[in-house]
Amino acid sequence: MADSNVEEVDRLSQLPEALLLQILSFLPTKFAARTSLLARRFRHLWTASPSFELDRSDFSNGRLFNNVTSRCLRLRDRSAPLLSFCLKANWRRPFSIKLISNWLNRAHLLGLRDLSLHIHAETIESLFPLILSFGSLHSLSINSVDSDMNYGNRARVPPSCPLTQLKYLCITARMSESGLRTFIMEQRNLEYLCIKSPFGTDADLSSQSVKTLKLRVEWGVPKVYLSFSKLEFLDLSISLSRELKQFHGDMPVLRKALVETIALSEKNVPMLRDILESITNVSELTLHIGTPYPKIRPSATCLRKLTSFDLFHPLVEPGKDMPMFPNLRSLRLKMCFYENALHDLICLIHHSPVIDSLHLIHVEGPSQYHNYRWEPEIWHSNLPLNSEGNRKYAHFSNLQIGDMKSEVIKLLSGEKSSKRQKT
Repeated sequence: MADSNVEEVDRLSQLPEALLLQILSFLPTKFAARTSLLARRFRHLWTASPSFELDRSDFSNGRLFNNVTSRCLRLRDRSAPLLSFCLKANWRRPFSIKLISNWLNRAHLLGLRDLSLHIHAETIESLFPLILSFGSLHSLSINSVDSDMNYGNRARVPPSCPLTQLKYLCITARMSESGLRTFIMEQRNLEYLCIKSPFGTDADLSSQSVKTLKLRVEWGVPKVYLSFSKLEFLDLSISLSRELKQFHGDMPVLRKALVETIALSEKNVPMLRDILESITNVSELTLHIGTPYPKIRPSATCLRKLTSFDLFHPLVEPGKDMPMFPNLRSLRLKMCFYENALHDLICLIHHSPVIDSLHLIHVEGPSQYHNYRWEPEIWHSNLPLNSEGNRKYAHFSNLQIGDMKSEVIKLLSGEKSSKRQKT
């Protein structure tokens, strides 16, 4: 039985101050400030935290949020560097430029390196000249939404000197394409780039330093041009809409790619092929093919009377060969494995001479046909039955050992294999 007279040890207070400050840096400022009630040692400790984060949604009204933000910055320990500043202001209407400028200037004077702003779109353009004067920034994240009145407007990026220390850039905002392209090209030390901006015209991006690119291309973009001489990892999410006419990528040292397509139809197969042509030198590829949209035969005037339609080849453009993937060793493919899709997969394996690992995941066909209680067998997976008794996924490894690759191709083709395969 434990001795009730043994004094409890306050192990938290025994931690060194540097470790306590590191712990506080993971807390939003609203909660970090509350630690001042724990003990005398914590009374002013939060004012030396290397991070600052406040969210407008945590406060009942805007005036309280403004007062708390200003007060917390005034109480900061001036001898302690403020490295990270994250402000989540009101998205629904423009914010006070003067007020937020004062906050940013104060943070900059305290040694700001990482800046993250979640603000209204109309506020961005006014703040850019100030933000671009912060030469010490290592990372910059700008996230915004548009009001209904401002939806068509795009923030312009002014001409500027490069942020020589900037290595991380993430933009989720409606911005001028030409200004954004120039701004990215100016950043000579940028290594990580994340762009989720709704492009109004062509998506034309290039960099001589970026090694990781995360890009989301939505509807209405006619052309995509990517030129990244040092890019090693690409994370691309792209809507294959009817407006998309051309995709070109120059990424000579790319080694790993994750490509997710949305709304794949027969007309868009050439666009998907162009994307694959741009990443043929990868060694690891994750490919998510969105639910295919069949080409309905002219005789079918409505879904209720639909009894048949043409199924296209999602990976092979008619009349053209599958691109070669000379370095591809690992493929993770998520798609609807109907018969033609499975034939395309086999073709892809044939065009990947050193492939060693294959992970396949089946997705269901178009959901709108289920509404009419009609689920044609063509949407059923043609993957081989796995150890769990279903055809939803399959995994094959060590394809370079012996005749394993040939055996897997036979299994996927529905032929009888000379060896028992485990999926």
